[in-house]
Amino acid sequence: MITVFTTMLRGMLRDMHTLFWTIAFPVLLLLGLGLYFQQPAYSVKLLGGILAMNVLFGATMVTAFNVMSHRNRGVYKLLRATPFSTSAFVAAMTAARTALSLIVSAVTIAAARLILGVSLSPLSLLLMLVVLLIGTVCFTAIGFIAANLSRDESNVNMISNLISFPMLFTSEAFYSLQQAPAWIQIFGSLQPFHYFVQAMNLALDPIGSLPQFGISMLILALFTVICLGAAVLTFRWDNEAPARRNSAATMSGDPS
Repeated sequence: MITVFTTMLRGMLRDMHTLFWTIAFPVLLLLGLGLYFQQPAYSVKLLGGILAMNVLFGATMVTAFNVMSHRNRGVYKLLRATPFSTSAFVAAMTAARTALSLIVSAVTIAAARLILGVSLSPLSLLLMLVVLLIGTVCFTAIGFIAANLSRDESNVNMISNLISFPMLFTSEAFYSLQQAPAWIQIFGSLQPFHYFVQAMNLALDPIGSLPQFGISMLILALFTVICLGAAVLTFRWDNEAPARRNSAATMSGDPS
C-alpha cells in the first residue's frame, strides 16, 4: 500500500498539468484578486474560498481523470491479478491526493501570508488542517464515483463537471447565499461542499464558533463515510464491467 501511495504521489508531482492547475493556478488567482482589492477582511475570505475550491476541483475532477486514465491503460487489470484489495487501492490513492492537497494548501497559505499579509493563529491552522484532511478524502471519493460512473473521457468530463460546479455555485465559497432563492439554499445544505466551506470559514475565525465548527465537521465526516463506501462499492476494473458490484467481492478484491 505504501508503494502504491508513493508511486501515485510522485506521478502527481511530475505531471505538469496537475502542477499548473492545482498549485500555480490557485496561487496566481489568490494573488491576483487579493492584490486587486487589497482589503484584509476580503483577503482572509478569499484564502478560504481558494483553498476550498482547489480541494473540490483537484480532488474531484483530477481524481476522476486519473482513475479513468489508469483504467484505460490497463493498470487496474494488472491489479486484478494481485491480492491487492479494492479498498486498499482506494485508500492509497486517496492518501496520495490528500498529501498533495496539503502541500498545495501550505504553498497557498504561505503566499497569502507573505504577499497579502494574512495572519492566522495556531488554532486556525490546526482547525484548517483537520478540515483539509476530511474534505480532501470526501471529494477524492466523489472523484472515484464520477470515474466509476463513466465509460470514457467525455463521460468523465461531463459527470465530474455536473457534480463539481453545482456544489461550488450553491456554496458560500466566494459570496453569501442569504439573498438567494430558497431552493438554492436548500440544495446547498444537502451537499458536502457547503459544510466544507462553512467549516473552513469558521476555522479562519474560530473564536466563539467552535460548537458550530464541530457540527459542520460532523456532517462533513458523515458525507465522507458515505462517499467512501459508494466509491468502493461502485469501483470497476475496466470500462466494460458494471459499476454496481457485489459488495462482498468488491471489499475482498475478488473480481468475480
